[in-house]
Amino acid sequence: MAGRNWCLNCFQIKGNYEVCPHCGYMENAEPENLYQLKPGTILRGRYIIGASIGLGGFGITYKAYDVTLGMVVAVKEFYPAGLVNRAEGEKKVGVFSGEKAETYEKWKKRFLEEAQNMAIFARDRDIVNEYDFFEENGTAYIIMEFIHGRLLKEQLRETGKFPLETACGYMMSILNALKRIHENGIIHRDISPDNIFLLENGRVKIFDFGAAYFQRGVEEQLPSLIVKAGYAPPEQYRTKGQVGTELDIYGAGAVFYEMVTGEKPIESLNRMMGEKLKTPTELGIEMDPVIEGVMLKALSLQPEDRFHSGEEFEKAMLKETEMEESVSAGEEAGKTAMKETVSAGEDSGKPEREKRLPFWRRKRS
Repeated sequence: MAGRNWCLNCFQIKGNYEVCPHCGYMENAEPENLYQLKPGTILRGRYIIGASIGLGGFGITYKAYDVTLGMVVAVKEFYPAGLVNRAEGEKKVGVFSGEKAETYEKWKKRFLEEAQNMAIFARDRDIVNEYDFFEENGTAYIIMEFIHGRLLKEQLRETGKFPLETACGYMMSILNALKRIHENGIIHRDISPDNIFLLENGRVKIFDFGAAYFQRGVEEQLPSLIVKAGYAPPEQYRTKGQVGTELDIYGAGAVFYEMVTGEKPIESLNRMMGEKLKTPTELGIEMDPVIEGVMLKALSLQPEDRFHSGEEFEKAMLKETEMEESVSAGEEAGKTAMKETVSAGEDSGKPEREKRLPFWRRKRS
């Protein structure tokens, strides 16, 4: 793979053009931050580093090309801010001395244990797949699939909100991912639009387990005080707060709320102080009361009042709604009777399978 003929951003052949005709990337462009790996750097003899595509408190993510498998991948480099540095153009990471060096080694070990735990999702359709992990340059790396999609955060910024059917469809994919995550003893702790890719097929890919809590197989857990205002429940703000699956349920509920309303939920601590969260209906969103109740249950301030797993949340979303739960016994009785005596004029033309679908997946008449 000749560097002068390949673009180090899109990894398509660009010939001898200085500016890539496919993506506009300029040859020999410097990294956004001087401490990042320079495009063209080769790791493990097979991964050619391209442009940086993500930067967080614990690492840097690059687009890269795997010459062995002939495909584009994502490379996550362990680079915790405040514990390391790297000179411009260098590959090796310099670690600060003293307690910072000890902390770095503990967290690097945890990063590699994270990679081992995430290997179970190598073929999952709703979670970013992991292919490889290793140590090099005094740090560690995780090789993951490169997602051809758009961040939910970016889509929300552009569209403001989604139609209810679209939001519910994405939620099912999110909850399927959470179900798998929770089944394997993992709590993501950072479910938010920043960490969700939207795919063209209507599904999502959840990624970035850098803040995750692993209930088994990990000796070093990261500090519990990792929060994103609007998506973090009250217990996540406490240094020794409860760490349970309900924490992810709140985040998923907040994402659902934002997709439907176009507004991020108010911070949970403000709600604890008495500020009221407006329901979608109060914000002028036309929404079925049953599905709105499901959303608001996920956003309960007390963990015990939320769903306790992605699977439980998913089942509530999938609940049949020919006889939807209502706020009054009179309505409930009326709906029961209606269900038992469905008129041929209303229902005879609908396939039985469609009648069993949740209301938001049925065809509109």
